[in-house]
Amino acid sequence: MTKKVLFALSLSLSMVGFSQQGDGGKPHGGKLQTVSKSIDHRTFNQPDIDALRAEDLVNDDAGNGPWRFGFNNHTALNMMNSGTWFELPSGGIIWLLRLTCSNALTVNLTLDNVVIPEGNELYVYNPEKDFILGNFTSNHLYEGTLGTELVPGSSVYVEYYIPEQNLDLPYGLNISRVTHGYRTASEFHEKAFGSSGSCNMNVNCPDGAGWVNERNSAVMLVSGGSGFCSGALINNTLNDGKPYVLTANHCYSDPASWVFRFNWQATGCTNPASSPTFQSLNGGVLRSRRTQSDFCLVEITGGLVNGTVPLTYSPYFSGWDKSGTNPTTTVSIHHPSGDIKKISFDDAQATPATAMGSEANGVWQVEWDRNTTTEGGSSGSPLFDQNHRIIGQLWGGGASCSNLSAPDYYGRVSNSWNPNNSNSSNHLKTWLDPNNSGVNFIDGYDPSGQSSIATDAGLTNPLGVSGTLCSAAVTPQVTISNSGTDALTSATIQYGFDGATNLSYNWSGNLAQYQSASVTLPVANLTGGSHTFSANVINPNGATDQNLANNAVNSTFTTVVAGLTLNLTLDLDCWGSETSWELTNASNQILFSGAGYTDDNPTTINQQFCVDYGCYTFTIDDSWGDGLAGLDCNNASQLGAGSYQITYNGVIKAQITTAQANFGATNSQNFCIVDDASVEQFGQLTGWTMFPNPGSGTIQVTTDGWLIEQLSVLDMAGQEIMHASPSAVKAGIQTEQLCNGVYLVRIESSNGIGLKRLVVNK
Repeated sequence: MTKKVLFALSLSLSMVGFSQQGDGGKPHGGKLQTVSKSIDHRTFNQPDIDALRAEDLVNDDAGNGPWRFGFNNHTALNMMNSGTWFELPSGGIIWLLRLTCSNALTVNLTLDNVVIPEGNELYVYNPEKDFILGNFTSNHLYEGTLGTELVPGSSVYVEYYIPEQNLDLPYGLNISRVTHGYRTASEFHEKAFGSSGSCNMNVNCPDGAGWVNERNSAVMLVSGGSGFCSGALINNTLNDGKPYVLTANHCYSDPASWVFRFNWQATGCTNPASSPTFQSLNGGVLRSRRTQSDFCLVEITGGLVNGTVPLTYSPYFSGWDKSGTNPTTTVSIHHPSGDIKKISFDDAQATPATAMGSEANGVWQVEWDRNTTTEGGSSGSPLFDQNHRIIGQLWGGGASCSNLSAPDYYGRVSNSWNPNNSNSSNHLKTWLDPNNSGVNFIDGYDPSGQSSIATDAGLTNPLGVSGTLCSAAVTPQVTISNSGTDALTSATIQYGFDGATNLSYNWSGNLAQYQSASVTLPVANLTGGSHTFSANVINPNGATDQNLANNAVNSTFTTVVAGLTLNLTLDLDCWGSETSWELTNASNQILFSGAGYTDDNPTTINQQFCVDYGCYTFTIDDSWGDGLAGLDCNNASQLGAGSYQITYNGVIKAQITTAQANFGATNSQNFCIVDDASVEQFGQLTGWTMFPNPGSGTIQVTTDGWLIEQLSVLDMAGQEIMHASPSAVKAGIQTEQLCNGVYLVRIESSNGIGLKRLVVNK
């Protein structure tokens, strides 16, 4: 399910923490309070809240748009057909209009056709004047459109001031939408500030100390005046502070009325007693978006200073990596459930996956560590790799404090960059690489004037040292990169295995800034079992590296000496999301598994497993209970038919044919790959006998008192030909249907698995 967009933030409590939207200033109509009864007052009736909430029950679960907190009253109120004009002693004039939404919790506005010459001023505020938005000027508009923050309470004033010297200049506005907030104030404590699950980590906790720049790039988005998402400022190859914000496509609405909130975060690790301060910019223009990888790129247009985000906001434009290289670790910074800024960590490698209706391998799959998570409203938040570069934005997933092991899925920058048949309206390349440099990555940009780093070598992308390898001979590969302004011509790579970095490799080349090169390290011969690989780059250009944050990589892997390769071919039915599987060994340890396939896209999954001699169980599950025989994608009145097959050296070890596709909720098959000279070493159980052996007729299998739960007879290729579930201390094998020859007898109990050779001799 797509992440629900953030619950709306209520500002009906104390607003001492709010930072003014607009350029700041004081409305001019303060003394007009004494004649407020003469001000034009338009009232909107309360909508059918029960009906709205009934709709919300459905829409919230769908999660395919902004989380609705308000009812839109569509209007056409302008300075000709509404409002009251007042002359001021200074010679200027003021237009005032009061708007009330009966019993609303908050009110926010969308204005269009707004004209504000220099010197004119526009404000929106509550009757108490302790919550003031403005001064809005032409600098805050995009094509005459303006969206406002949520004003607490049920009533707002709109004030337009014209000084005497501007009386002959054009002016105007139209209020096109008055939003009645019905799901905010009464739910403030449980839905907004302080509302996210207790496992969420504030961004300024100690774990976030190394992510200050990226924290400053993360923003909250008020989308279309009716919902919230997360996003981040993202850099381009010109390093010019162009105010691009990357978020999710399912958060999209017309960005002309969007509001962008900066720096809404606790100063420390604990939650503050009241809402911290934040700053806002308003208005944006869509640059590109795409459904298949769920990205949306918007450029902020309102409230900018010198064409970029004001330096007083401490903005940072995060770097990106479009290479598609699997990150060793990942981090996300986001606003869960309308709460202040949080940070999440996945300390393992993220992997490409097909989920959320994406194209093939269209998302990164992550599973959060350190007791962190995301929640509804984190949608669009950036996913950073270990080099602090954005590689995706949150599409959806099931992670929460009550389900920490559930995966989340992020649309991949690599898929959004320049897909086939794309153009500037649906890819990132045009906007983030405007000078067509062709680089695979760039680092972030700090517009505060911080000097660039001259010498900065980095390592990424360890290859050949992850997963299970079918050989003791290991050939590591790493990618060396240059993030410094000086060309990188030499460096030393220190590397090693299992905690040591006692090996070295001297690299030379010529890499300009943001270029990279693959380096193949010498072959290493290791013992079978679990291992770690570590590498670190030092002495770039014979000097000291000025940035050590990107110098090291590590990975874990398993080697199987003279390993054996199993091949799985899995043909999915139309309902791939229902299918999951796992391969376990004789100790019931999960060696390999698969899940997260997409619906309406029946594909063939091909996967190889590296194993040793022994006995294994392949289990496939279907959450709906109809196996691989779901409805046909192209004809809902017919059943489709999937299948699977596991082979070793061309010999079928386990399979479900299309005729057997409707296996129900689960199917398990046992098989063995054996070395005939040492069959018994693969079984762990002792205390059981087979007699007679060699023999014919009925072969008795007897234990020392424990129950035989499962009994199988396999041929010497490991293919199961007989099976029983006796749940007894004794069982018989009838040999009438067996030819003379050698077989394997496999028994399973709560104590483990046993394996013996049986010779049938009639």
